[in-house]
Amino acid sequence: MIFASVLGLLFAARLFWTKCVVGATRLPVEAPKWEQLASRFVHMGLYASVLGIALSGLGIAWGYVTPVLSGFFLSGMICIHEATLALMPLLLLTHIAGALWHKFVRRDGVMESMTGRIAI
Repeated sequence: MIFASVLGLLFAARLFWTKCVVGATRLPVEAPKWEQLASRFVHMGLYASVLGIALSGLGIAWGYVTPVLSGFFLSGMICIHEATLALMPLLLLTHIAGALWHKFVRRDGVMESMTGRIAI
C-alpha cells in the first residue's frame, strides 16, 4: 500500500509539473491536429493508467480488509485494475511508435527534446 501511495503521488506531482510548469507537449505548433490529439490522448492515458492501477490497487486492499466494501466494490476495483493494466502496454507501445515516427519520418526533433540528445 505504501508503494502504491508513493507511486500515485509521484505521478500526480509529475502530471502537475508537466501541465503547469514545463508544458504538456513538445510537438511543434505546426504539427497536424491529429498528432496533437494523439499525443494528448496517449500522454494523459499513460498518467490515467498508472494512477488507475495505483488507486484501484489501494481500493482492492481496502475491499479485502473492510467487509462492508466486499462484493460489488471489490469486483469493480478488480475490473478497473485489470483494465488499466491491460491498457498500459498498448499506450506504451503507441508512445514508442510516436517517438520513432518523429525521429525517422517527421525528423522534427521531438524525440530529441524528450531525451535531451542532439538531433542527427
